[in-house]
Amino acid sequence: MQIITESISKSTISALEKLDTVFPTERVMMFDIETTGLSPDRSFIYMIGMNIRTDNGWEVKLLFNDDGRSEPEIIKTFQEELASHDILIEFNGDQFDINFVKRRMAHIKRLTGQTITDNFDKIRSVDLMKLIRPYKFALGLPNIKQKTIERYLGINREDQFNGGQLIDVYLDYLSSKDETAKHLVVQHNRDDMVGMMYLSDIFAVTSLSDGRFEPSGLSTELKGERLYLDISLNLYLTMPRRIFASGSGISVDAEKSAAHICVPIEEGTFRYFYEKSKTGFEEHLGYFVTCLNEEIPTLPTYKTDLKSKTGYIELNNNFLGSPENIKEYAGRICRLILHNKFK
Repeated sequence: MQIITESISKSTISALEKLDTVFPTERVMMFDIETTGLSPDRSFIYMIGMNIRTDNGWEVKLLFNDDGRSEPEIIKTFQEELASHDILIEFNGDQFDINFVKRRMAHIKRLTGQTITDNFDKIRSVDLMKLIRPYKFALGLPNIKQKTIERYLGINREDQFNGGQLIDVYLDYLSSKDETAKHLVVQHNRDDMVGMMYLSDIFAVTSLSDGRFEPSGLSTELKGERLYLDISLNLYLTMPRRIFASGSGISVDAEKSAAHICVPIEEGTFRYFYEKSKTGFEEHLGYFVTCLNEEIPTLPTYKTDLKSKTGYIELNNNFLGSPENIKEYAGRICRLILHNKFK
């Protein structure tokens, strides 16, 4: 086994500041594997990359199976490192990497009798692909491959190969020990690991979707013949680039440390139906904004008729005069828009 290390300063990758904000006290590491195939029964791991947070920044540590026989050693070294952490960040690791490592550990035990301690169950895993998938359309991504997301964030990596293309390069290296072949496979995993650091910017999007912001202002705007309610937000985390998403006339526009939610205002008479009553209701004439089926428990929901799936909140002081209600409403709208739930 060969261990290749590189130190990364926090100042060189601003996205790493988001990890310090989201996980201020937790011991965080990232990992990614390279294999000779997709089946853990017919292939093996030839590299495990780790990003380890240190006091001064991050360390990229690549465990390289340089002789084709070091798989047990690199898995054991990885699991020992994992034991001293709380959070494991990966990209599609819940679906592939973690399961592959577990299957290879079982294979090694059957073949050699060596038991490698499994520490996966002792940590919390965070799969960046799962985090990003709900926002694919809001971000305008054609797919959710790691390199696609990196390009979206403005990252152009040196490595131009995918893992499948490098399998033969690695196997050729085992027989030839050619340094160019070694550089290609090492560079690929190294760039995956550094790229994962940049992907930490996605926590700004999930933070907005989760309602981690503070409302900073309310206003109305006339667009054509339609009146809109504009809710201004101060964001918890800075956006990596501008995001504009919309649906059903509602929009969320987020850039840098601010966002605006724009919701059409309906003027007319709406009904508040009494609980468990099919006929009892009160009619209110006024101004309303939609909440669809995302009701806010502290506010009455109005409808045009009992069976309508679309609900409305009246723009009165109970709503506009309550920062808590405004924040909850804005959070629900952000989540639905960014998750592409409004068509």
